[in-house]
Amino acid sequence: MRAMRVLILYESRRGFTLTVARALRDELRLLGVDATTAPLRGVDAGTFAAADALVVGTWVKGLIIAGVGPASGTYEGVAALPPLDGLPTVVYCTCEVSPRGTLDTLSGWLEGRGAQVRAHAVFRRRKSLATVPDVAGRILTVLAPTDAPS
Repeated sequence: MRAMRVLILYESRRGFTLTVARALRDELRLLGVDATTAPLRGVDAGTFAAADALVVGTWVKGLIIAGVGPASGTYEGVAALPPLDGLPTVVYCTCEVSPRGTLDTLSGWLEGRGAQVRAHAVFRRRKSLATVPDVAGRILTVLAPTDAPS
């Protein structure tokens, strides 16, 4: 039986969302998952086609209460993806303070493309990297195939 293949897509500006993507990839690999990272707006068709599940991350733009949401370019990246046809998906964001509706917005965009969003995670700057092992474990749990033979 082959390992589940998880593609972690990210939209990053200063590098923290990429850092989280790589940390999740590394932790998932320790758990026996074939995990790969790619930029949301630059994933190639072959890498995408090989994925059994997605993790999609963005940084949060805005000023605490005004204009808060997924980073510029995130919608365009999601819109450019092939049809997601029920692909199990987890979304995450990185932020300084509060993501407000960012995860709901990102989930809505992905679900509009056919993804099955199963969970959300928030990473608040560098101190939250300590939560990566726990989040990776939860990702593995929610993305695990539900139709496995008994």
